[in-house]
Amino acid sequence: YHCVCDTGYYLKGNGFNCSDTNECNGNNGGCNQTCINEIGSFHCECDIGYTLDDDGLGCTDVNECSDDIDGCDHYCHNTIRSYYCTCKIGYRLNDTNERTCHDINECDEDSDGCAHQCTNTISSYYCSCDIGYSLDTDDHGCTNINECDTDNGGCDHNCTDSIGSYNCSCDIGYILATDNHACNDINECNERRDICEQVCNNTIGSYLCECDIGYQLDTNAINCSDQDECAVNIDGCDQNCHNSIGSFFCSCNKGYRLNVDSKTCDDIHECSEDISGCNQVCNNTIGSYYCTCFEGYYLSRNDRTCSDINECNTSNGGCNHTCTNSDGSYTCSCNDGYELNFDDHACDDLNECTLGTHLCEHTCVN
Repeated sequence: YHCVCDTGYYLKGNGFNCSDTNECNGNNGGCNQTCINEIGSFHCECDIGYTLDDDGLGCTDVNECSDDIDGCDHYCHNTIRSYYCTCKIGYRLNDTNERTCHDINECDEDSDGCAHQCTNTISSYYCSCDIGYSLDTDDHGCTNINECDTDNGGCDHNCTDSIGSYNCSCDIGYILATDNHACNDINECNERRDICEQVCNNTIGSYLCECDIGYQLDTNAINCSDQDECAVNIDGCDQNCHNSIGSFFCSCNKGYRLNVDSKTCDDIHECSEDISGCNQVCNNTIGSYYCTCFEGYYLSRNDRTCSDINECNTSNGGCNHTCTNSDGSYTCSCNDGYELNFDDHACDDLNECTLGTHLCEHTCVN
């Protein structure tokens, strides 16, 4: 047979007796920190600030912060075997209990760095600037505001920036209003009656001199001189323009009559008004007329009267035998024994034998 010892003991050399095994002697009993030997067993313990793990061997730091036993006002920071408290920005840790936090008044401590004004708030502060300045991007410095850069400072016309302020001014022809921003037009025509020779028209910011009808403004833009409407071709006359002081009048060429509008020229219809003097036919043309004659007449040298044409004087009027002139015409006739052809010019032989107009007793030979 042989002897066996319980767990935590080892068999002595005599093979019969058992002695306690000191587990702590070998690898600290597996303990993470302190190993305590016991008769027939052992156990592990941890230092202050640690807690024994569930396996009875390891030690884990106690997180006072997560266990809510720190007492810190704001932030708790765990450390190995301990912890410490800190405060949010703008607060300071109480020197006595090192747990509570109180607000820092940065303005009173002159640690704000504000260029102009400092306003304390719980846990912080903010800087602000005097009127006419803007807070810099660092939230501390102050820079002059150029009011003119934004909507021209509200000025109607000109804006001039100055340190911490600005001022408005107006263009020539305007005066600054009582609000020191708007610009009101100056009516130069009311203030200086003699500013223009004839007509003064006020405009926004200025004025313009003008002249009466028939006059034009001189190069000095003040005085007026007669306008030669005819020379500058603004008269509207159809044909002839005649300038006069301050005006003009139109006239028409021969054969035309001035219209009631005193500018356009209408053709005179000499024929219908019976003033042509034509003996027979009057032909009207634009601005004139001409005379013509009936068939059988020719126009005389005066271009008005008509004289008979003696057709018989030219090739006997085309007649075979006799040509007889008449007023405006002529006729042909034939000798005895002939008769006038249907063309009223040729003469055809009469066959008296056939017609039975002969006086022969026996035989008639034509």
